[in-house]
Amino acid sequence: MKKILFLSLIVLSKIGFAQTIAVNGTVTDQKGKPVAFAFVSDSQHPYATYSDPNGLFSLQVDPVSNLIITANFHNEVKVKLDNPTNIKVVMPDGDASKQETPIKTTVGNFFKPDENLVDHNISINRIGTGQEGLHGSRFLFNDWVHGFAITPQDSLKQSDVYLFNYDKVGGTLIFTRNKATAMLVVKQEIKGFTLFDENAQPYVFEDVPAINAKRYIQVLSTGKKYKIYKDLGTTFIKASFVTNGITSSGNNYDEYKDEIVYYVVKLSGGQPQKMELKSKSIKLAFAEDADKVKKFLSDNEGDIDDNYLHALGDYMNQ
Repeated sequence: MKKILFLSLIVLSKIGFAQTIAVNGTVTDQKGKPVAFAFVSDSQHPYATYSDPNGLFSLQVDPVSNLIITANFHNEVKVKLDNPTNIKVVMPDGDASKQETPIKTTVGNFFKPDENLVDHNISINRIGTGQEGLHGSRFLFNDWVHGFAITPQDSLKQSDVYLFNYDKVGGTLIFTRNKATAMLVVKQEIKGFTLFDENAQPYVFEDVPAINAKRYIQVLSTGKKYKIYKDLGTTFIKASFVTNGITSSGNNYDEYKDEIVYYVVKLSGGQPQKMELKSKSIKLAFAEDADKVKKFLSDNEGDIDDNYLHALGDYMNQ
């Protein structure tokens, strides 16, 4: 799986409703060891991220807010933004017996059981009905990952005891506490979410009915003028191998096949416009800024992929 480095997409939406500053720092325990995947959030707004495997983090926040840092098996820490360029957070040890209670999540009807996803690990590693192993996956990540969600009221939903994944077939967010039983998010309760891979790189998703009302859509780039989206779906195809001893056809493995469509949206109220991973299609999508997009394409050769579109979006939003 390609790792998409979308550091500028930590904040899901509405970052414009408050003046923000960049903060960065480290999270360690009382022995000085890095605390990976500590949850770092703005005390007043839905701005959040996780520390990486080395305990490092970076985030845009409101300068008048505090940082709230939580991590499993540690007590919560609140930090004032006196030195936003070099924040050093030391997490005190917590009571392990209390870590089974979600810290920030009000469950309510936020989750519901999904019988089709009750054993996530078996679903991932399931052997196909053909002669070979299953190809592809219905899930975005090969294991459960950290993440948080944002409600339609712009409040954070997060708990240090929950892990997440994205079901590409159903287009839904799933949660677990024990890696055995999965719960499915109630779509009406969540307008977007961010999941973090094993290197704490974020993958941002939003509910965009104008593109697809049935599933969440990945945000590849966002800024003051344009958004670039990736509509990612997956179809399950059963093994179809047949032979008469002389000729054969079809595949002898089950497969999850990704289906991807890219879109550009002009943020002044424009409608989603489909875009292919080709220079000609990109020029049409950004026709209003023809000279600017032409310069980017001229200066940036190589394969046009998700990372390329992310860089393109950043450039076009300058």
